[in-house]
Amino acid sequence: MREDASRSNVLMQLTPTVTTQGPPPTHTNAAQLQLRSWTAAAWSLIFTTAALLVISVVITAFVSTTLLADSGALSPSATRPASRPELPAAGDKLGGVLRAAPIRSTPACDSAACMDQARLLLRQINASRHPCDDFYAYVCEDWALTRPLPPGAEQMSMDTILIDGYAEILESVLQEKAASFPPLRFILDQCLHPPPTLFHSLRAMFLDTVRLRHWMTQSSSLRRPSPVEVSRKLGVAFREMGIDALFRPFVVASVNSTKRFLGLGEPSTVLLAGPIQKEEYELVRRAFAPLLGLFQNETDVDLLQFEERLCVMLSRPQLDAAALFSGVTVKVRDLPVLPNFEWTSFLQSVFDNGLRPITARTYVKLSSPDYIVQLTRGDLSRLPYELLGYLLFRVTMALSPLIEDQTTRDYLASVSYARHPEFSQVLPQAHYCLHLLERFEPNLALHMSRKSASSLLGGEGAVAECVHALRSVMLEHVEARLEPLSSALRAYLRDKISAISWEPLAPPALGDAAVRAAYVDGVYLRNSQLSTAQFFYTWIRKSQEKKFMSPMSQRSRSAAYPGWTGGFLGAESHLPPPYDRLEIPLPVFDFFLDADPRLRPLQLARAAPKVYRSLLRAMYHLAYNFENTDMDDRKIDSSAGFVHTLDELRLCLERQYTALAWTDRRLQLDASRTSWSDLWDNLALRPALDAFLFLAHRVAPDYRVSLLEHWNASQLFFLYYATNFCENSNDRFVRKMAVQGPHSPAWFRVNGPLRNSPEFALAFDCKPGTFMNPVTKCAQ
Repeated sequence: MREDASRSNVLMQLTPTVTTQGPPPTHTNAAQLQLRSWTAAAWSLIFTTAALLVISVVITAFVSTTLLADSGALSPSATRPASRPELPAAGDKLGGVLRAAPIRSTPACDSAACMDQARLLLRQINASRHPCDDFYAYVCEDWALTRPLPPGAEQMSMDTILIDGYAEILESVLQEKAASFPPLRFILDQCLHPPPTLFHSLRAMFLDTVRLRHWMTQSSSLRRPSPVEVSRKLGVAFREMGIDALFRPFVVASVNSTKRFLGLGEPSTVLLAGPIQKEEYELVRRAFAPLLGLFQNETDVDLLQFEERLCVMLSRPQLDAAALFSGVTVKVRDLPVLPNFEWTSFLQSVFDNGLRPITARTYVKLSSPDYIVQLTRGDLSRLPYELLGYLLFRVTMALSPLIEDQTTRDYLASVSYARHPEFSQVLPQAHYCLHLLERFEPNLALHMSRKSASSLLGGEGAVAECVHALRSVMLEHVEARLEPLSSALRAYLRDKISAISWEPLAPPALGDAAVRAAYVDGVYLRNSQLSTAQFFYTWIRKSQEKKFMSPMSQRSRSAAYPGWTGGFLGAESHLPPPYDRLEIPLPVFDFFLDADPRLRPLQLARAAPKVYRSLLRAMYHLAYNFENTDMDDRKIDSSAGFVHTLDELRLCLERQYTALAWTDRRLQLDASRTSWSDLWDNLALRPALDAFLFLAHRVAPDYRVSLLEHWNASQLFFLYYATNFCENSNDRFVRKMAVQGPHSPAWFRVNGPLRNSPEFALAFDCKPGTFMNPVTKCAQ
């Protein structure tokens, strides 16, 4: 059926057939007979006409009554389940689905933007699938088929499309706006066209600061650095550049007090996201061969093997253990002994005198005690030259976008700044520069691009409307839906959520001229006498100092303001401890969606699940501390508490997801690796639906989009919810995701929460026992 035909109403006409038969003729007077025949015909015509008029009136009344009744039944306030949509024939997206729309009090959005959006959705719906059999396949299967992967690429998704699009936009905006701030303009120009000596001079400056000499990275050297020397070098590298070769230090506030603790977390990695399977080790080594070859004259360390051994020890905790009341806290002197490593020297080098004098009696919070135990059992720190050779590698990789030779730069920077290093792709130089900004100092670039970013969403008013809806619905969710909460815990969470600073698109504090001036002071120098390498050296060091040391700073709040810490080239919101600032980068929204206000509810089908994941994760930590501290002498039964309920829900989801099989990809999930992320997905679904309906109702009481009138507002939410998880991934990558986590592949992230959602089953009239409406559900 053509699209044009779908817009016309189906007219059904009732044409009754009336047969008139006269009396049999007689052989009397012929004229009299003819007169009688004419008279009978006239009366027959009169009766037939009257009958047709009566039938027409009856039919009109019946049809009008039926349509008006249907209109009321399909309103958003109706509580009856929506009728199961008929499936079109395979290959015919419109046949059987687009039925005549009932008369409504508010017309469907028929603007050009709405019609274009409707056509996009209709083109990706897989008509051969039924929504109650596999909703992800129904929405995303054709989406993936029309977006083939480039050679060697691991994944294409709505998230990656938006992140890459944002990078293109940001590059253009900064080229235009940075002229108003010459120091940033200088950094961008030098990065886009690196001078021949910049990388080598800059790396030499940092290696000199760390006091890392060439002989220290060689196995053949007769001299060996002492454990104190090794520890200090690792500590200084983190303090000056943020290089977390062995540990990631941090500062965390004590629960329910103003006391601050030093913390130790797991390091990041550069080459690998997790352990390598034996059968793929040689494949990975061949892929990294050009990169590893560049370091043969730098160090004797087998860098891939070293990082693979490191990955085996990492547990990648999904909770902020150091921010929990039950987090492990030990004195420095009680930390386990590691070969060639000295704890006090390391911590003193990291924190200097920023917090307090560090001694053997200083308390330290551990975000991953298991990792430290694994270090004591392994041989990772057995040889000093391996630790320091790996440190040299990490410094080089961090600065790699500034290498002048393009071939060498692409080998290193494409891996160092890849989303998934094992599947790295060469990027445009401008993208490497954006990654450099994100790593060291993202905030000024975000501030300068804020107006351009908001204009993509319809302006500051549109952004404010979305944030207002998200915030209002979450507060209502805490007040009325989140269970089981005691009155005290409900009030506590409501107050905490109300106090959070929502920061869409950029740090709002930098809009204040005084805060901005204090923030850039010392970071962006205006001294023209400095060499380019000295300028970058100061920029990196001071940016890291401001970001890391601000929790310890005694300076004014504006001078110590750290800005965003979660980056901007990502599609997730961030709400790190102490859970008081919610960072929402632009790719959380769909800025390719037209800014027509009538399409604005569709923004929340994407943004709400991403924002609410962060908020609900923070609420888990806040509730955990509330329920496990003896505040005001209250007594809480932990077995009936909110946190216990969520823990039970997570375990239920873990069992449920483990039992699922993605038959199209012959894939099963190690749900023990993904269960925390799966929990946030499930918890975020209902408030996300509420936020969508909240904004949709403000647009129209019966929110519809032309060409999609057969789907009501709730159905539209679920369709766009799924669309924003659509992805095309190669088999090797999706299997690594399923084994390593921390997030499930998209098929599980869509179907998993929806299978546990009564609202979804109601919206699509999925019968109990169908795949998308199992009889046994995991419910809070």
